[in-house]
Amino acid sequence: MLDKLSYDVSKVDHGQYVAVMWKNKWTRGIISMENQFLIWLIDHGIFLRPDKDTIYVDLPQRYKTYPSKVFEASIHGVIPVDKVISQECQITNGVTTEWNKGAIEKAQELIKNARNTYFVPLALMKTKYNDVILGDLYLERPGNRLMNFIQELELWPVFLECNKKAYINNLQNFYTSRRKHRACFVKPNVIDSNMPVMTLETNLIEYNAICVKQPEFSLIQNSEGSSIDGSTVLDIDQKGEKIVYKLTHDEIEKYADMNITLHGREYNALKILVNKIRDLNICERYKDHDLKTIGCGITTRRCLH
Repeated sequence: MLDKLSYDVSKVDHGQYVAVMWKNKWTRGIISMENQFLIWLIDHGIFLRPDKDTIYVDLPQRYKTYPSKVFEASIHGVIPVDKVISQECQITNGVTTEWNKGAIEKAQELIKNARNTYFVPLALMKTKYNDVILGDLYLERPGNRLMNFIQELELWPVFLECNKKAYINNLQNFYTSRRKHRACFVKPNVIDSNMPVMTLETNLIEYNAICVKQPEFSLIQNSEGSSIDGSTVLDIDQKGEKIVYKLTHDEIEKYADMNITLHGREYNALKILVNKIRDLNICERYKDHDLKTIGCGITTRRCLH
């Protein structure tokens, strides 16, 4: 029997499974009452703020055990830091298991301002109650420039540090705490069966071996007009078939105001590099076309070494 959701919290329990009418479809949800009255939509990965028109019904038992359609993801290899006072009364960074407010707000700001976000899986962390996909998060900025989320936050030493040893030693603290929405009790179906598996007993040597095998992630340029001011000097696409040559942001700034003189004429170093990199990328793209090579045009410009 359908009920209209009221604001009488005595009629529902924290952690109660319900079916919710959302966008004209029934979807599974879990009641969350920690800070406010919300419903976590298990198969969509978002919170629903109920109102007087929200319709729900208690979820039958068999639907409570079906796998979730969303999975929990976690950035690996880093630990939060906080200020601690040493025995010499000096303030230093110390390892902690709680993210401070500044780190959370900065992370949200970076993600919000990104054109696109890319999560690159590394391994599957299996725990008693939940399966967590470990990986790296990349943010795309204007000009197809990729930024590693962790490297950006690491620039702020009060937020986090890359510390594999401390990360492995704290796996129990990072991945067994109780989740606010309790959705960790509904495990997802992980399609990629070739993904390495980690447990809370994984040691540093095993973890390092998994990290070494992860391929470097880069955006694949789909058109000749794409920007070449990417985030790496040399990128290999995920299939490993083509090489894409790019300039880093620092290199662009370095050569933008640099001029060189050739045969009595002055040229901008950045323009020379841009033209040569474009030539290299065109040659790389069509080097196997009909098993023929591509000729190189004659130019008076010379590439810097």
